[in-house]
Amino acid sequence: MLEDMLEVRYGVYSSPFGPVRIGVAGEAVAHLSFIEEAEAETAPRDEAIVRLGKQIFAAPPQATAFPLQVAGTPFQQRVWKALCAIPAGQTVTYGELARRIGSPRAARAVGAACGQNEIAWLIPCHRVVAADGGLGGYHWGQGRKAAMLAWENNLVGRA
Repeated sequence: MLEDMLEVRYGVYSSPFGPVRIGVAGEAVAHLSFIEEAEAETAPRDEAIVRLGKQIFAAPPQATAFPLQVAGTPFQQRVWKALCAIPAGQTVTYGELARRIGSPRAARAVGAACGQNEIAWLIPCHRVVAADGGLGGYHWGQGRKAAMLAWENNLVGRA
């Protein structure tokens, strides 16, 4: 459990992949999820969240560039930390990620931990793919996952 439960302030930002709800607790990003256009249209505008969104989506995600407040089980924490170590423009399979965290038989549990990630994009679960080379699952749809990977590859290719 989090030692320091801070109030989370939410706002909406129009990312390259559709509107996102960003939650901030103190100075830390505590939530980032994709939402429907209709929900974004009714959300109050928060200029601080818009500025943060611009920073977050200015380049491939680097969780280390932003303080994060994330709660999860020790297993989930290991998975999320390993996700942050995958370089932009690269992907790994669920099985490979399971091996990287020392749980080689836990590919499905890795997938479940990816699905429980509450800070999408910054904790880049979109970089994990299926063993057969397919995109695998993604909470916000395979089309968005494909667009995110293509965008990262384009940015990395220009660097």
